[in-house]
Amino acid sequence: MEEAADQGTDWPWPVAIPWLVVLFALGAWLGRVDLLTPDEARHAEIAREMLLEGNWLTPRIYGEPYYDKPALFYWLIGGSLSLFGHHAWAARLPSVLASAFTIAMASWWIARCWGRASAGYAAIMMATTLFFVAVGRYVVVDMLLTAALTGALAWLGVWMQCRGDERMAVWPLYACIGIGLLAKGPVAAVIVAAVAVVMAIFERRPRVLLELRPFTGTLIVLAVAAPWYVSAYLADPRYIETFLWHHNLARFAVAGALEHQEPWYFYLVAVPICLLPWSILLPASLAAAWRNPHGGVRHALAWATVVVSFFSFSQTKLPTYVLAAFPPLVALMAAYVDDAVSRRTELPRSIEVAAVGWTILAATIAVGGAAWIFIDAPSAWARTILALPLLLVAAWSYRNAHTAPTIFGATAAASLLLLGLVYGGAADALNARESQRGAAEIVRSELADYAALTSYRVAPHALAFYTRRTVRRADDPDAAVAELVAGADAALLTKQKFLAELGLQPLPSWLAVVWSSGDGQVLVVGGSIANRRGRKDSGKWRRREGVEPSADR
Repeated sequence: MEEAADQGTDWPWPVAIPWLVVLFALGAWLGRVDLLTPDEARHAEIAREMLLEGNWLTPRIYGEPYYDKPALFYWLIGGSLSLFGHHAWAARLPSVLASAFTIAMASWWIARCWGRASAGYAAIMMATTLFFVAVGRYVVVDMLLTAALTGALAWLGVWMQCRGDERMAVWPLYACIGIGLLAKGPVAAVIVAAVAVVMAIFERRPRVLLELRPFTGTLIVLAVAAPWYVSAYLADPRYIETFLWHHNLARFAVAGALEHQEPWYFYLVAVPICLLPWSILLPASLAAAWRNPHGGVRHALAWATVVVSFFSFSQTKLPTYVLAAFPPLVALMAAYVDDAVSRRTELPRSIEVAAVGWTILAATIAVGGAAWIFIDAPSAWARTILALPLLLVAAWSYRNAHTAPTIFGATAAASLLLLGLVYGGAADALNARESQRGAAEIVRSELADYAALTSYRVAPHALAFYTRRTVRRADDPDAAVAELVAGADAALLTKQKFLAELGLQPLPSWLAVVWSSGDGQVLVVGGSIANRRGRKDSGKWRRREGVEPSADR
């Protein structure tokens, strides 16, 4: 293998530290925040229905086909729910494992190209990149695609550095591409192929494309992905046609076809923001890489450039699309930190100021978050204790962050404590504001299975997941309240601001609001459930919302 300039650098602290940081960042309090609507709860509900119906071929939600994504992500969530139960943390586990795999493969590649110290710094940096961790703890398919791309491109990076008899097998690269096709579609094959072509140009080795055995690789990719694509097409041709043409080709090439239309320079702004806090190192790291473009650097630049450029041409743009560019950019920043630590050189003054500013910003956010927790969830006040060490880190950073190790340590510590405060301390306040689990507990305990459960202008995916029953979505006000007006046992999930257009304000005497959330969601019930418990709860809700009792009450 080609030797990098700093290949022999050793990790200066206990080996377990990076992986303890990864474990805490991705796993701590994984289930404390209830499933968030719409995205998290939608994916979890699709997997729940897949598990319930035993239909592992074509995803469905509320009995209707869901054409947006392939099935692999829902297989993984369904398997996790089957093994561990219907919990938020079980639904999030596939994304967490995909994040951990991404960090592990990136660290392996970085260790082979830059050394073990750079790999250790990179693992900590990825585990304290707030956006990466947030997506990794979220039920969304983008992290699974990121894991597949990182596996393939990390393997390609190590393979490119090997010569002759040292060269590894190529089948894992193609297996990862196949998984990417099952996760989100052909984009996985396009990106890996583009990086391979760019690397062949960078290395001036066009024959490397033949040495990658593309024919054999294509057979491996087909062996992994084709069985599902063919079976799904035979079961429902519209599924594959809609997924490939509408959610891939049109999303990429047709202006206005879908939401999230952004200008071409969107990622030039979004990537530095999403890489916080470590993007403070990005300009200096890129400059250092340009001065020493060994094999690992060339691969990292090709990898990041292809991912960002490809999605910049896409009409639809979301920050999660370029998560696969994070590992190579973090690799360059980790190598830069490693070089500064090993050579005992000072980082530029601008980086020192930015790092101190980050710790102060994190402490400010922590104080504001603690105040919010006190107001919205007073019972969780003890968890705001994490704001105190953040204040101490900010103060220590301000006085002592003058060398690379202290700057790195303070930045990582502030980010890790902030993650702990968000997922540990703020969970109760966030649940009080947005979670539908309280409504689900009422429905499960008091609403008969035959009774109508309807939502109006509110995504009910979390309610469906936690109640384990179908929620009928009504767009017409009359259809939404039909069962309630008829006096039947029924429940309606909506928002307080929609009650007037539903004809429920003031609320009739035979109905009751038995649950409300901080963001204005309400559960209106009728029939026997309203008679059993609703009147007292409804009176409390009316007084809280400032709604006058109706004349017939």
